[in-house]
Amino acid sequence: MASLRSLCLALVASGCVGLIAEPDGQSVDGTDPGDPRLEARVWRLTPEQYNREVQRFFPGAPAVALPAGGSAYGLSNIAATARIDLGNASQFSEAARSIGEWVAKQGAGAARCETFGTTACVDTVLDWLPAEAYRRPPTAAEKAELRAVYDDLVTEYGAEWAFSALVRVVLLSPQFLYRSEVGPSGKGVVKLDDFEIASLMSFSLTDEGPDAALLDDAKAGKLREPAEREKHARRLMDRSTRIWQRFFWEWLKLATLESQGVETELAPSLVAALEDEYHAFVDNIVVKSRGKLSDLFTSSVTWGSPEVAAHYGVTHPGGGVAPLNLDPNQRGGLLTLGAWLVAHGKKGRDNVVRRGMGVYRDAMCQNIKALPIDLEEALKELVGADATIKEIAQARAADPVCGGCHETSDPVGLAFESFAGDGRFQTVYTDGKPVEAAVVLDGASYDNAPQVAAAIAEDERFQHCLVERFGNFVMGAEFGAPIEVRASAAAYQAFRDSGGSFEELLVAIVKDPAFIERRK
Repeated sequence: MASLRSLCLALVASGCVGLIAEPDGQSVDGTDPGDPRLEARVWRLTPEQYNREVQRFFPGAPAVALPAGGSAYGLSNIAATARIDLGNASQFSEAARSIGEWVAKQGAGAARCETFGTTACVDTVLDWLPAEAYRRPPTAAEKAELRAVYDDLVTEYGAEWAFSALVRVVLLSPQFLYRSEVGPSGKGVVKLDDFEIASLMSFSLTDEGPDAALLDDAKAGKLREPAEREKHARRLMDRSTRIWQRFFWEWLKLATLESQGVETELAPSLVAALEDEYHAFVDNIVVKSRGKLSDLFTSSVTWGSPEVAAHYGVTHPGGGVAPLNLDPNQRGGLLTLGAWLVAHGKKGRDNVVRRGMGVYRDAMCQNIKALPIDLEEALKELVGADATIKEIAQARAADPVCGGCHETSDPVGLAFESFAGDGRFQTVYTDGKPVEAAVVLDGASYDNAPQVAAAIAEDERFQHCLVERFGNFVMGAEFGAPIEVRASAAAYQAFRDSGGSFEELLVAIVKDPAFIERRK
């Protein structure tokens, strides 16, 4: 069995550094001004984007199950993994078939024409469907090819079958399935064309295809101008809720909420309500209120159901999801919501390491890999069986080797010991011993988890990680750390100068030349 000391040695080797502290070495002003652009690429729509696009063309069409791409750092919007290959092509073919058959049965309503099966109806379909599906005007050759598909089939198989085949061809076309970021021919750094920029902006900001306003400005050649992109970014912020909800969910590793809800014996209905609370919280703070980072990590107001209110021990004003006023000495911000606490909780006595590392490793961009080890058994090397949770954490921190990681992560985890594995507020453990949640971080004392959450939001390393990961999420590829890459540094500076405004962070990324330039 590996010892605790061997585990800590591995963690030290992976680069453990301070938490509430300034970044090491380089400053933002010392970044490389010649950062490389992303490579020209095409990448397929996510399953969610695919289904939303289909609903845009054909409201009421059945949703289809498609394979998701791989992830990086838990982020799913990654271009390098978004491909169709022989292993999953049949799923896309079957999806297009089922949608095409459903659409054909709807007849004139789905075709947006007056008399289904006529030449005029086909002309009407070709006037709108390729343009909406391709997210740009189709070429004459593309329209002719689609018309030929219909004409070749209608005489022998009838209008319904031919129309179904036409829809299938569109849904299986690379122009629909993929987002292109290629730009004109040539080598070196090139600007994307205007319709590519329109799709990039729309999917990055709203997780769906471009609307009429974006397409009109693309047609007019305006989207290469930073001011025009800023105008649209601010306009689309009202529709960006899904992006922010998915980003924080993936970056802060909340996907384990359901499994940990089962482990901590929460009712499935409560687990679902906690997820709904998370979504409402992010929507209200980030989008509706145009809140800032401090609001997201300190707000003592959340939005939940009566079941959530009962779990938190607060009063609910009525039915449905409604504002809840929380005790600011107990809860404040995203890290004290049940969704994060349960996702980083377990059945048992304490969650110090799990929650501490959830902040230190994931939210601080620390590359630490857990090793297989019986931690409870290994702890006997440092403390006795009757030690308190705080004594165990202090022993890990005091150890000359283990302290390299645990002196920074464990105090954060200790602060969140005021919450049981199921997210309930607690002052004593099940064995009757008191919870000791007051901690010292970088020489400063904190009495409770809300105070620590506020300090985390102010920490420069945390903010650097947020900007780096959000840039990665929006761009679908490595965005670079603010201390290394110019575009990331510029986004971070705008974020800092605005007091942590999420809207200004998004605008800064969209306005930067690196957003619309690719390298060939």
